[in-house]
Amino acid sequence: MNAASGSIIHDAGEHEDAWLETRLPLEGLERRVMGIDPALGICGVQAIGFPYLLCLYRWETRRWGVRRQELMSCLVDRCQGVSTTLEGVEFGDPLASAVLPPPELDTPPLERKARHHVMQVCRHRLKRRSAAGLELVCCQSVRKPLWRVTGCHARHGELELLIDGLNGGYYLL
Repeated sequence: MNAASGSIIHDAGEHEDAWLETRLPLEGLERRVMGIDPALGICGVQAIGFPYLLCLYRWETRRWGVRRQELMSCLVDRCQGVSTTLEGVEFGDPLASAVLPPPELDTPPLERKARHHVMQVCRHRLKRRSAAGLELVCCQSVRKPLWRVTGCHARHGELELLIDGLNGGYYLL
């Protein structure tokens, strides 16, 4: 909660964005690239801090007469609006000299997207048609660490990959 304004949303203009913990550090990048294709060598690496909105939701469940609160985080891409849920969120240090693309989408529609995504996951988990009592705990702007790798491949020449700093997933650019 933002004490100055009373808002749940942390305004990116008031302070720096939080960064998600980099589970694939620069030191482990070469091993990851070798795992993708042993013939691919690294020619250059650029750190990117991609903008996301992180929303934490809470709801109450009752099972065998016992009430308990459940929590779920939803991460929404602030440029394309793609959402995904997260089980555990860990924050870490920013990547050194990272490129920081600006967010392109407004926060309110992304909050609605996150709520809808979490409601669908709750319905699926609870095996019910509705997920009543879903409450937004907080939302904040975060940066997800990505690595833009320029690689040299013997057969394909120069390639560019975008490697996720959280899970090591990659996308060919």
